[in-house]
Amino acid sequence: MAANPNPIKVVPPPWTVHYEAYVGAFYVSAKSGLPRDIAYEPLEASSAKTTEAGVWKGGMVMIQLLRYTSTPVGPYDEMTLLPGNFEVPGGHGRKYWNLPKHIARFKYIGDFSSPPFTVQLFPEEAGIETPFFTASLQHFAVWTPSFPFSSNVMRWLGVPNSLVQPPLPEGEPKELLCGTDAWYKVTASIYSPKAKIVWMDLKQHGKDGQSDNKNWWPGIKRWHVGLWLQNTQMYLGDPEVLSV
Repeated sequence: MAANPNPIKVVPPPWTVHYEAYVGAFYVSAKSGLPRDIAYEPLEASSAKTTEAGVWKGGMVMIQLLRYTSTPVGPYDEMTLLPGNFEVPGGHGRKYWNLPKHIARFKYIGDFSSPPFTVQLFPEEAGIETPFFTASLQHFAVWTPSFPFSSNVMRWLGVPNSLVQPPLPEGEPKELLCGTDAWYKVTASIYSPKAKIVWMDLKQHGKDGQSDNKNWWPGIKRWHVGLWLQNTQMYLGDPEVLSV
C-alpha cells in the first residue's frame, strides 16, 4: 500500500489556538422541534449514539464562524453550531473532545477580516454548487467601540463555558471520522482583547423558494446581532471522561 501523501498530524491536548471569529445567536422554543437535517451530518443523524444525547430542550442556538490563524495542526477555517440545550444523562475535535467535525468547502465574497463580507459553505464533494449555509456579516453602525471579551463573562451570566458531548459514530475515512465510546465534558477558556458588535444576515442563497428555511433555521428572523472577536486565544485542555 502506498504511503499517504498527506498524513494527518496527530496532536493530543492540551491545545492553545489563536483565531478571529464571528458569533451569532438566537433563541428557539422546544415546541418548534429540532431540525435534524441542520443540526446533524448524515453520519451522526443515522447513528444510534445520537439518541444518547438526550431530549432537545430548545434554548440558545449559537453559530460561530472561525478563522484559526495558529493551531498545533496549522491554520484552517471552521463553522461551529451549538444547537441549543439537551437533557443529557448524568479528525482531532472528534478524537479528543467528541466534537462531530466534518470537512466542508468555504467560499468567501469579500475579506473575512474586514466586513462586510459573505461566506458560503458547501459539502466536501466537488460539483455541488448550492451552499448548505450562507451568512453575511456587516458593521453594526458606522462606528462602534471595541471591548475585551472573556468566556468568564458568559459564566457570570449563567451560560456555561463547557460542553457535554456524547460518543461519536465511526465513518470513512476513519482517520478523519473516527468514532468514540465515552461521554466527554469539554471546557474552553477564551479571551479576545478586541470585540465588536456586528450584524449577521442569515438569508440563504439558493434556498429562497423554500419558505421553511429561507433564513437557514426554520422560523427564525433574517437579521441577528453578533460579535466579532479579533486576536482571540482559546485554551482546550484534556476532556473530563464522564460515567453514564
